[in-house]
Amino acid sequence: TAYKLPAQQETTVVEDIVIQVGRTGALTPVAHLQPVNIAGVVVSRATLHNADEIARKDVRVGDTVLVQRAGDVIPEVVMAILEKRPEDSVAYAFPTHCPACNAEAVRVEGEAVTRCQERTCSAKVLEALRHYASRKAMDIDGLGKEIVKLLVSEGLVTDLAGLYRLSYDQLIELEGFKEKRTENLLVAIDKSKERGLARFVFALGIRHVGEHVAGILANEFGSLQAISDASEETLAAV
Repeated sequence: TAYKLPAQQETTVVEDIVIQVGRTGALTPVAHLQPVNIAGVVVSRATLHNADEIARKDVRVGDTVLVQRAGDVIPEVVMAILEKRPEDSVAYAFPTHCPACNAEAVRVEGEAVTRCQERTCSAKVLEALRHYASRKAMDIDGLGKEIVKLLVSEGLVTDLAGLYRLSYDQLIELEGFKEKRTENLLVAIDKSKERGLARFVFALGIRHVGEHVAGILANEFGSLQAISDASEETLAAV
């Protein structure tokens, strides 16, 4: 039998609620908190998950809230302390449009998550590129968060394929890039073509396709074209 101590809880104030846009377009509300020390870790942000979660807990900007680290790891807002709520408090209104590209945000019936549907949304492209270049995906050395942000903000990359269209002349003009860094990044991008089908399928960031499922699909079909051509019945049978 395993015993766990109850999670340590502390109170702090919600300074803002900010929407983050993920690679699948998911709009995730994040509470920005007055920094508070919880079990030796300073916490300044906590996810609020989705619109239903905010409504259920009725968390508002300016609220004093009880915060804990779920499993002693992930910060979460437990509840708002209503007796400390400011008199001019206003209920949080979940956005109807993507904060990054202003496209309409859609919540599919039966799902808890609201998503941006715009394929070229800069926030989605940014997160998709970060995932694509990550170590377990295409492992593109030198293509970290800040470089990805720079490439997207400069309009040099608008989709995953755009990485392979980057040229030396484009990169050398960017802030912080010199000859060696430019050459190294282009070599790393080129080497990513050797990663294999399973890692490539995982890197594409398809919903519901993690490392394990990507490996199964690669083994079963053998090529990206075969996966693309597979019927719903064929996929369901795998």
